[in-house]
Amino acid sequence: MKTDNPSPRILDIGAGTGLFSNIVLSKFPQAKITLLDVTEKMLDMSKERFKGNDNITYLCQDMANVDESISKSFEGQFDYIISGLAIHHLTNDEKKSVYTKCYQWLKEGGLFINCDQIISPIPELEAMNVKIWYNKMKESGIEEEAINMVKERSKLDKCTTVPHQIELLKEAGFSTCDLLYKYLVFAVFYGY
Repeated sequence: MKTDNPSPRILDIGAGTGLFSNIVLSKFPQAKITLLDVTEKMLDMSKERFKGNDNITYLCQDMANVDESISKSFEGQFDYIISGLAIHHLTNDEKKSVYTKCYQWLKEGGLFINCDQIISPIPELEAMNVKIWYNKMKESGIEEEAINMVKERSKLDKCTTVPHQIELLKEAGFSTCDLLYKYLVFAVFYGY
C-alpha cells in the first residue's frame, strides 16, 4: 500500500475486532478508518482496541446489504478498502455485489485488498491443504476442541477459487486484479 497521503481514508469491511485495521495503522498512523461489521459485539471489541483514536469510526451494517443512503455517501470516498477473513461467508452473488460496491466506493486509483479463505479448484489439493492446515493448528498448541469448532464453522463457509474471485472482481469493474499471496486455504488478492 503506497500513497503520498499520510492520512488515507480506509474502509474495513467485515472488520470484526479491527485486527486488519490495526495492522494498517502501523503503516498509516493518521489514517481515517471506518470499520464496518454486522455484529455490534465485534465492533465493541474494536472500540476497545482503538480507544482514544478519533480517526476511527464504526458502522454496524451487513456488508452485503449496506443501507442505500450510506452506500451512496460512500461513493468515491476511500483510498483503500480492506477485508480480512470475512467475504468467504458470502454467496457468489453477494461477493459480486460487495465487490461492485467496493469499486464504487473507492476514489479513482483506489485499491481493494481482500485477505480471505479460498478453495483449490482441484479437489485432491483442497483436501491436502485442509489437512495440512488442521495439522498446523494442532502443532501450534491449539486444543482439539477449538480445532473441532473451526471445522464445524467451516461447514458454513462459501469459499471459492482464486480464479473465480478474480473473475468476480473484474465483473465488478476492477480493471487490474491479481493474487498477491497464497498459503494453503488462505489468499490475498487485490483490485484497482
